[in-house]
Amino acid sequence: MSKNPDAATHDEHRPNVALYVKVFAALMALTLITVAISKIHLPPAQAVSLGLFVALIKAALVAALFMHLWGENKLIHKALWVTVGLGAALILPIIDFVLISGQHTSRADVANQHPPGHAEPATEGH
Repeated sequence: MSKNPDAATHDEHRPNVALYVKVFAALMALTLITVAISKIHLPPAQAVSLGLFVALIKAALVAALFMHLWGENKLIHKALWVTVGLGAALILPIIDFVLISGQHTSRADVANQHPPGHAEPATEGH
């Protein structure tokens, strides 16, 4: 019996089921951590930051294994890092705005600016 030369190549592309099960277990554990973070009454900025951090880990696991990016060449990895950097450049100002905007204006400050019983005169055209 002669061995088929394609058999070795075929074995290399066989899914590693044990690794997939481990990643699935890790994703389930991270999902439970996300739920636990939502149940702990943290300040909103900290809760969102922790939730995004856990989501980042989950996304990295999914991309690396299920999208088969783990074994890609270096050019693909560099392109992914550029994408991550640009995504962070877009998201960081939003997070910064959310953290700062709560410090400048609170509901009490707005309520003090407009005491009850004091109606502003209505202007025509607005």
